[in-house]
Amino acid sequence: MGKRVKKEKLKIKKSMELFSSALKVMPGGVSSNARLWQTAYFCPIYTPCTIFAKRAHGSHIWDVDGNRYIDYRLGFGPIILGHGYPQVTTQISKAARKGTIFALDNELELDVSKQIIDMVPCAEMVRFSVTGTEATMHAIRVARAYTGKDVILKFEGHYHGGHDYLLWSTSPPYDTKERPYQQSLGMPSGMDKYVMVETWNNFQSIEKTVKEHHKKIAAIITEPIMGNAAAIMPKPGYLKHLRELCDRYDVLLIFDEVKTGFRVSRGGAQEFFGVKPHLATFAKSMSNGYPISAIVGQKEIMEMYGPGKNKVTQGGTYASNPLSLTAAKTTLSILKNREVYEQINVFGKRLMRGIEKILDDYKIQNVVQGHPAMFQYIATNNRDIIYNYKELKSNYHADLYAKVQYWLMTRGVLLDEDNQECFYTCLSHAKEKTLKPTLDAFETSVDKALSSKFKAVRFKLAGTAKMMAPKGNTPGQPIGTA
Repeated sequence: MGKRVKKEKLKIKKSMELFSSALKVMPGGVSSNARLWQTAYFCPIYTPCTIFAKRAHGSHIWDVDGNRYIDYRLGFGPIILGHGYPQVTTQISKAARKGTIFALDNELELDVSKQIIDMVPCAEMVRFSVTGTEATMHAIRVARAYTGKDVILKFEGHYHGGHDYLLWSTSPPYDTKERPYQQSLGMPSGMDKYVMVETWNNFQSIEKTVKEHHKKIAAIITEPIMGNAAAIMPKPGYLKHLRELCDRYDVLLIFDEVKTGFRVSRGGAQEFFGVKPHLATFAKSMSNGYPISAIVGQKEIMEMYGPGKNKVTQGGTYASNPLSLTAAKTTLSILKNREVYEQINVFGKRLMRGIEKILDDYKIQNVVQGHPAMFQYIATNNRDIIYNYKELKSNYHADLYAKVQYWLMTRGVLLDEDNQECFYTCLSHAKEKTLKPTLDAFETSVDKALSSKFKAVRFKLAGTAKMMAPKGNTPGQPIGTA
């Protein structure tokens, strides 16, 4: 069972000082809400907080307090080779000497487009952008133009970026019956008329909805694996069912492969599952962390992009900048070697099995699900596979996860504080022999998390005692615990 290791205190004094300063100049102290940890045990009571990174290399990341972690967040998934991967950084350094932005085409656009078309089953043409949000926004715009219809059908718990058309029901309260559920203030009234929300992995429900409403549905957009909901996988045949429905009712199928693309296989989830969508969006792993995204798809649809009254507008100053394209070209060249995926998958499978065994040894009912390159463990009330967002939200122990995550940080392993975010693995994890130290740390952390003497030290930040305090929560208990 648990290996008794001398108690280590998590050093985060400098991070908390920087966070306190950041609160004065940035709303919430961050530039992205996703970086605020809401359930971390070291955060001030009721105050979402963050730690500050110093540097990263290979499979490891260091924070400003000198803590060194094996990193399983990997920038929310973009790092597929490893931080600062030498082949990529060398090429970036050479490219930077030639210029950073041109406002003209460059040959790299052709090179990377050809690479993507060679690797991705549905890719007949390519358009580049910068972020995943931009890519999905432009993909649904071209889908509307091509079909002449307005409504986009998405699934509960699937995140497709921060724009108004898709920021619905991404993380609604699990007991809400409101659909679509608006996830932000500031979204124009009436926007809900252009989105429909369904339960993922329900064959009968999606078929009924599409049959009844296909005359107004332009596209179905889906994550092939739920990247923001504990790596929930599609049921066997479900993605194929979506494609068949779309073909039958003149609806486009869009795969949001921002997380799965070039991570679960060289051709993305569409290659892994053997289902080809009409359109797909990519980002993250295509460049090992540099800012670039792409919309790809069938030529007949993609040719709707262009200037003029009868075309679809798409563009951006930083789209297809030479530095990001260089990173993409180098990364995709490495990923063409299937041995890279074999190494990542072997490592990931062993890690998944090891975590499951430790939880079993401690008699914690659990599900370890997903793909070896992106997965998550769920301490649950049963051993049934979880297939949709509501099943996940109503059936996991967030408090236990928060405690384990805390102790893992003291043992030099970094997971996201959110049980719905994935473990991400990369080539450097496999090369640097991080499996045993990770599992040793996990076993010790589970043991400590189950201890009745558990007590985390919380920092006090002036003026934040009641920031985002949830109604009815017990002081000292992390937000969102089940």
